[in-house]
Amino acid sequence: MNQTPATTEQTGQVDCLMIPLNDRQLLLPNVTVAEIIPFSQLMTTNSSVDWVLGKIQWRGVSIPVVCYEMLNGTAAPRPSPNARFAVINGVGKHPKMPFYAVLVQGIPRLKKVLENAIQPVDAVMGMGKLDQIAVSVDGESAYIPDVDAIENLLLQVV
Repeated sequence: MNQTPATTEQTGQVDCLMIPLNDRQLLLPNVTVAEIIPFSQLMTTNSSVDWVLGKIQWRGVSIPVVCYEMLNGTAAPRPSPNARFAVINGVGKHPKMPFYAVLVQGIPRLKKVLENAIQPVDAVMGMGKLDQIAVSVDGESAYIPDVDAIENLLLQVV
């Protein structure tokens, strides 16, 4: 008897994370995020920019922590008991910085996104310099960040 395995993945579907920030959500493919970890003590850095909050130890590696809001030109979020770090896989494969972390304001949610479910929205007033595009996914608004630009800016200052 010929059996075919059950297919749960649909063509054009991407597993993503809705990552809560202070005033918005980021939408990132799940493979971009290495891990979500609890907020921990930050080590200081010699960074000349305020959006690098410090460094954390993660799996034996010292990685920089970014405040996306400040990097994106808005005010820093108020301290939150729900704060965590999203450890992001470096996209440029730079040996100096294979990972960095982003301060997030809660627990990210898994979102299965169909290609045709993402709709660009007009958010000109709310767009930051590192927001690649504003989107609506199943009625939820989110921003897709320019992870290449974030990584390049980090490489210049750390």
